[in-house]
Amino acid sequence: MGLIDRILGRESEERAIGGGWNGHWFESNGARSAGVAINEENATDIGAVYAAVKLYADTVSALPWGAYIRDAGTRRPVARPRWMDNPIPNNPNYTGFDLRHRTVTSLLLDGNAFLLTLRDTTGNVVEVRVLDPRKVEVKQLPDGTPQYTIKTLEGSSTHGPDDILHIVLFAGVGESLRGLSPVEHHRETLGLASATQRFSAKFYEQGAAPSGIIKVPGELTSDQAEQLRASFGRRHEGIEKMHRVAVITGGADFQQLSAKISDLQLVETMHWGVEAVGRIYGVPLHLLQYPGGNSSYNSVEIVSIEWLRLGLGPLIARLEAAFQRLVIGQTTFVKFNLDGLLRPTTAERFNAYAVALNNGWLSVNEIRQLEDRAPIGESGDDFRIPLNIGVAGEDSTRSDAETAGILVRAGFEPTDSAKIAGLPPIRHTGAAPVTVQMENQK
Repeated sequence: MGLIDRILGRESEERAIGGGWNGHWFESNGARSAGVAINEENATDIGAVYAAVKLYADTVSALPWGAYIRDAGTRRPVARPRWMDNPIPNNPNYTGFDLRHRTVTSLLLDGNAFLLTLRDTTGNVVEVRVLDPRKVEVKQLPDGTPQYTIKTLEGSSTHGPDDILHIVLFAGVGESLRGLSPVEHHRETLGLASATQRFSAKFYEQGAAPSGIIKVPGELTSDQAEQLRASFGRRHEGIEKMHRVAVITGGADFQQLSAKISDLQLVETMHWGVEAVGRIYGVPLHLLQYPGGNSSYNSVEIVSIEWLRLGLGPLIARLEAAFQRLVIGQTTFVKFNLDGLLRPTTAERFNAYAVALNNGWLSVNEIRQLEDRAPIGESGDDFRIPLNIGVAGEDSTRSDAETAGILVRAGFEPTDSAKIAGLPPIRHTGAAPVTVQMENQK
């Protein structure tokens, strides 16, 4: 490297942006912003980053998921792969919740998630491990095939795309196979938020300035100065002695020097850090416990739905597309169930069921299944017809009779009501009152 390159810092700049790189975005782990070195290890020290990552990881991990097959446009469940509940057979404590939680955390901090998969002789996945993204290097072979090198304590191992499931949060520019790291790309913003948080802690821990100065005419020895400070402190330091009247003799003068927290604008700067993290990860401020993030309950509800659609939804779609590679079959896929996030109250859920039942596209047994209740028998599998609330597939004479009955109760003549409903002519039995009998009525 020449003298000009060293002066301009071209080598460090090239490494920072990934040029001349060995396949890893975190070459600049030592880069400091606002006096703080930010990387994926200490980024979660920032409260807002921790809250955002935890929110996504916890929400995705808690969602029900399963394997399905699409048959003639109909989705139906298939046998659940074992790795979805027990990703590592030799470690029963490592559950499907942990698998999804680690995957999402890796995505949101590094921008990449690398999953090492092991298959049996039939091609079924029997084990899935989430790797440390900082120990995985990616390069593209001349034929376009990606190659992954995993660094271990014993050395390194090389794998192809059949063994590694690589999920990218945000694709980098050019032909780079590695995703862009949110922490690396926004280290300036996160560095300022971290520096503000640390300075605030030190301000209260050690104090950024002395609270006051006692001016004394003449010279004092160090022992005399310390004795004066200690004597003044014993009378006025501490919660119980606050605001006591101070009396100083001998020509001494006390000058207040305490810095106001409002003058330092620490609160405003810390709030700015929370807002910046919310923008980076697309999280509404009220979900980060930001004070005054939304003005009303209605706005909170609307923003939450927007986050489910625009923030959480694309992330889940990305995960579903990636995990689909781990199930055998061209029409087999993995899907997360978001219904639990979209039914806030029992009343709203039951009203939706009533609409579905009365319009004939959900049966009683299907609704009971959604509520984790046992079916009521074969009669619960029938679908109802709109308007007359009949049963799908049943002879329409009964529904027509119900229509005629409604018209009679509304004041129409029985004969006219039967004609309007499309029934055969009616016959009268007895004198008065008139009884309407429908022929062929069930």
